[in-house]
Amino acid sequence: MASKITGFNFSQKECIWMKARVVPVKYCDNAFDCTTCSFDKAMAKRMSKESADAGWQTKMFDLPGEDQRCRHALTGRAPQNKMCARSFECGTCPYDQMLDDMIQVDHTLFGPPQYLNAHGYLVPRDYYLHGGHGWARVEYGGRVRIGLDDFGNRLIGPVEKMRLPSLGTRFKVGEESFIMDREGNEAGVRSPVSGVVTAVNQKLMDQPQCTNRDPYSAGWVILIDPMELRSDLKELNFGVESVKFIESEAERLLSMIADDPAAAAATGGEPINDVYGAFKDMGWNTLVKSFI
Repeated sequence: MASKITGFNFSQKECIWMKARVVPVKYCDNAFDCTTCSFDKAMAKRMSKESADAGWQTKMFDLPGEDQRCRHALTGRAPQNKMCARSFECGTCPYDQMLDDMIQVDHTLFGPPQYLNAHGYLVPRDYYLHGGHGWARVEYGGRVRIGLDDFGNRLIGPVEKMRLPSLGTRFKVGEESFIMDREGNEAGVRSPVSGVVTAVNQKLMDQPQCTNRDPYSAGWVILIDPMELRSDLKELNFGVESVKFIESEAERLLSMIADDPAAAAATGGEPINDVYGAFKDMGWNTLVKSFI
């Protein structure tokens, strides 16, 4: 089955320097958190050599009045008509701080993800995928939200218990970050990035299957402050790479199932919601160790 890549809308990712018409083309890769953005720092340094008053903030005031909106309005996290009242000094803005605090626990502020399609599995745009099927999404404040991708959730099937880490727990890339339990079988999901846990999705303690139903939104698991984010992200799959990765994993799974012709025929080449439940003879350890 060929990849069907949909959902790209780069206009929603325009860097604030592009919005201010300082650079012709630049898309944000830091969740619109200008205060921690290396590109913003580099541009500010370069522009300061040309003029003491030439940052994106100043350029924003050169735009028509209706375009001088809060940068969060430009990204859809604030009402579209919200104007900036603090000369674009985001670091001292109470509204900016309030939004930062809300994002700690409210995943909906970033809106629903847009998806790519890989052999029927959902691959979220703007998310990074680890080889162990953990996903990572960089958010405002430089934090990273983590969960298990659609492929991993379908592989494990309905979860009965979740074991979440304590706040302040430190992980390195590839270390077990949270544990999913089904019928007494456990799957430890490896962390896609290194960091310190700052929040966990307590809802999963009472409703663990939320991660199966909505893996990329309500089913998020932990939020962390990363330690080596840029270097960690370079090792993860993103965009079209994620599609290719999931396609290869889907094909690898089908090749394992193909040892049983009747089982392979039952899938019809399409993903199923509960791989372990459908093919228990393969064994939990075989599936988990092969993919998670």
